[in-house]
Amino acid sequence: MTQDEAVKTLYTIMQKDLNLPTLASFNEDARLNEDLCMDSIMILQLILHLEVDYGIEISDEQLSPNDFYKVSNLATYICEQSNTHLSVGEFGD
Repeated sequence: MTQDEAVKTLYTIMQKDLNLPTLASFNEDARLNEDLCMDSIMILQLILHLEVDYGIEISDEQLSPNDFYKVSNLATYICEQSNTHLSVGEFGD
């Protein structure tokens, strides 16, 4: 998954699944808490949708608060996780 695809995926989840009313502020530099007004419950719901709907494994051990600071940080984390997961799957077959 590319950075742009990850950003679009986040936007889609926030729009369709979370019905986030602050999407007018959405951009790669938007802060999840301050600009998009996402609380911890919304972030947990976002993680759940990434895991269930998109098959992206989110490891509790590897997460840091910085990963959820801005849209771009989370998109980078998603890219790393999805590409790692794909690489392991490709070599495991």
